[in-house]
Amino acid sequence: MIFKIKKFFKGMKNPYYQDELISKLHKEHEKLFDIVGKMDEAIENKNIRKLKKLINSFKQELELHVLYEDTNLYEHLYLRYHYYPDVREEIQKKHNDIKDIAVVVVDFIATHKNLASIEEFQKDFNIIKDVLVKRVSFEEEILYEIYSTNQKASSIVEKLKKAKEN
Repeated sequence: MIFKIKKFFKGMKNPYYQDELISKLHKEHEKLFDIVGKMDEAIENKNIRKLKKLINSFKQELELHVLYEDTNLYEHLYLRYHYYPDVREEIQKKHNDIKDIAVVVVDFIATHKNLASIEEFQKDFNIIKDVLVKRVSFEEEILYEIYSTNQKASSIVEKLKKAKEN
């Protein structure tokens, strides 16, 4: 009887967990970096027209990605760790970090919308790329693992704090 009950509950889908979420987010990261690569190519070729189009695409994709993460990944983590204030606090910090990054990117794009100086654009763009690479590495190596596995709260807090130091 107990075996049947356990089997029943194991077979139930968790409405807050999405099996395909991590692969979708990973594909979005690939799409963003594909656009970044094309932007680098346009900068190298000094193709301003193409670069302007790519900047708009990059902005749209990043905004959609952050929105998708907000409504799927972070909401799940908040619900899952509702009774663990230390974990929720660390998750909130990481969530705020990506929101801050998105604001910086939007400001960067607004600053360089006319592409007055391609050299200044490239200099600032290199900084943006470095920040995005670090953030994506954190998400794919740590945050997605937290989403996909069951871990002790203390272990999660330790991982999130350690990631902050790097």
